[in-house]
Amino acid sequence: MKFRFIGTGGAFDFEQGNSAAWVELHGKKILLDCGHTVYRSMRQLGIAGQMDYILLTHFHDDHVGSLSTTILHQKHLKKPAARAKIMIPPGETGARFQQQIYDYLAHSLIHPENYVDFVSTDEVPGLHVLDTSGKHVPEMITFGFGFEEENEIILFSGDLGDPNLIFSYAESLPKNKKIRIFHELSFWPASVVHSYYIDLEPHLNNWEIYGYHCNPTFAPADLAIPLVANHPEFLFQ
Repeated sequence: MKFRFIGTGGAFDFEQGNSAAWVELHGKKILLDCGHTVYRSMRQLGIAGQMDYILLTHFHDDHVGSLSTTILHQKHLKKPAARAKIMIPPGETGARFQQQIYDYLAHSLIHPENYVDFVSTDEVPGLHVLDTSGKHVPEMITFGFGFEEENEIILFSGDLGDPNLIFSYAESLPKNKKIRIFHELSFWPASVVHSYYIDLEPHLNNWEIYGYHCNPTFAPADLAIPLVANHPEFLFQ
């Protein structure tokens, strides 16, 4: 399994790019989130159009802002042309999320069904869904994800105001596998839609944790959580 970040910043951190990752799992390439900086970054990295699937955590612009452009790239610039495959979690919440995606894309693509196939997350083995709805913004559908291959599991929180959810899930995982957690974080204590770094740090005693969705130049001096932006081995370069 390969898990590399295309961007590590939040909505306003244009220097780091929007948080997104390129995941290679069981032979499939997955684009994880597609914010407004992501298409440009993929073009610069030479990977635009190379994904087998697109996987989304939620519907804020810094996670879907270049989705329609990425889909149009598949249709008009990729050789041979291909329809985009967007992965949808099973169940009623997943069905509502699919409708949100369709309605969003209809504004720019008019008829999304001409460009996109919606497929289940069950299509790729080792992909686990964590329904985090309401834990980022009240009433918003959100997801975190787990990626499992051989003896390794990687957890990706998505935007999440309650860090206990991910760590409770981690406790349920097999103890004989290496578990790495990529968790979004905020440096601002007043934030209720992101996880404050102080609340994450006690979990360092039990888990390998790396923070993302932040601007490292604002990191406080007492920060104990390593940031993805400072670890080139996790960056797609």
